[in-house]
Amino acid sequence: MGDKLVIELNGGRYALDTALVTGIVEVERIPFLPGQTSFVGGIISLRGEPVAVITLKKALGISESTEAGPKKVIVIKEKNKLLGIDIGGSNVSFLWEEELKKMPVNSEQDRYTDGVIDPEGKKIKLINWAALMVEAARILSANGI
Repeated sequence: MGDKLVIELNGGRYALDTALVTGIVEVERIPFLPGQTSFVGGIISLRGEPVAVITLKKALGISESTEAGPKKVIVIKEKNKLLGIDIGGSNVSFLWEEELKKMPVNSEQDRYTDGVIDPEGKKIKLINWAALMVEAARILSANGI
C-alpha cells in the first residue's frame, strides 16, 4: 500500500501515496486561469515548469473558506505529467506502510476517492489521484490550455 501523506481539510482527512509526491511548495497566491469554473484553479511554476493546480476542496465537494496567507500546493508526478493540489493552509502528516498493514481498507468509493482506512476511529479517505489527473487534463484540454 505504501506510505501516505495525510491532509486535513475542514475536519475530514484524506491520504495520497507519498511515492507520487515530488514536493510541497508554499505560495502566496495561485495565478488564476481565466474562464475556469471547475476545480482547476490556476497554474504555478516549479523549477521553470508550468504546473496546473487543482483546488482539492472543490474537487471533493468541500465548502471553501477564504483563507488568508500562504497556500500549500502538493505537487505530484506520474510519468511526465505534473499536477499541483492546492490544500490551502491545511496540515499534513504521514502514515507509514507498517502502520497501514494493520488497517483494513473499506472499499467505500466516490468520484475522487478509492477507499477508506480507519485508524482509531479517524476515517481517512484515500485520494484517487489518477481520476483527479485525468479530469484536470480533460478540463484543460477542453479550454485549449
